[in-house]
Amino acid sequence: MKLALGTVQFGINYGISNTQGKPSTQEVHNILQLATEHKITTLDSAIGYGDSHNVLSSFDNLHDHFAIITKLPPLQSQKFDFHAQQQYFKYIDQCFLELKCDHLNTILFHQAADILKPGAGPILDYLKKLKIQNKIQNTGVSLYSGASVTNLANSSAIDLVQIPFNAFDNYFKKSNALRYFKENNITVHARSVFLQGLLLMPIDSLSNYFSPWSNYLEKFQLLAKKLDVSILTLCLAYVEKESYIDRIIVGVNNEHELAEILDAYEKINTLNLMELPVVAIDFPHLTNPALWK
Repeated sequence: MKLALGTVQFGINYGISNTQGKPSTQEVHNILQLATEHKITTLDSAIGYGDSHNVLSSFDNLHDHFAIITKLPPLQSQKFDFHAQQQYFKYIDQCFLELKCDHLNTILFHQAADILKPGAGPILDYLKKLKIQNKIQNTGVSLYSGASVTNLANSSAIDLVQIPFNAFDNYFKKSNALRYFKENNITVHARSVFLQGLLLMPIDSLSNYFSPWSNYLEKFQLLAKKLDVSILTLCLAYVEKESYIDRIIVGVNNEHELAEILDAYEKINTLNLMELPVVAIDFPHLTNPALWK
């Protein structure tokens, strides 16, 4: 089971296809219970995900069921001065307080460039100390397509990276970064496997912004029909086929959506993954949600 559960939806309104807003705490508990029943053992969160930490910690025996990954907010300046360093020490401690635990699987920098900024040393040293004390298992970064990885992979602070990866965006495969990570014993988690829900939406429901790429979206939907699988299954298949990807992070707004994803994931075995055609495209204004208008 490669699936992991993203939790941004539990704390803020998120995703182009999300019309329901944040789920209730009870709905989150229902989602987490279903996840445990299907052997999903990893949750991905962040300080920047609103009250996601607090909602998660309200689930009974959370840490008996899940390994928690969380992320530190991006630094808005070009260096860590004394004040910023002290703030980041507090952010790290905040993760443990809000998640009500004394051990976390992974703490990531939400902005990868932050670990290379002047003044980052004391923060990395603090994280290293926590690893030695067995309070965290891994540290690492969240990356975005187009990022250079060679300088990061040489850092002893990188045990795990989180990358965007989907049928349309295979930058980290095309650039040989996936292989590079594996050669350096770095765990890889993939996010944005549905491109924030865009790949699942009816084309006629999309805003005019996406019109220049409607033919690519239509061809993808037609491919799913040709292969006799749902678009959901096809999206998951393009990530599942990558042996260098260790976890596939999916986000849901309710229990029903998770049940659909679990069903779709099981149907991947009806496909010959090695025969899936390459559909990746080089249009960052489509594949990078940060550039959407």
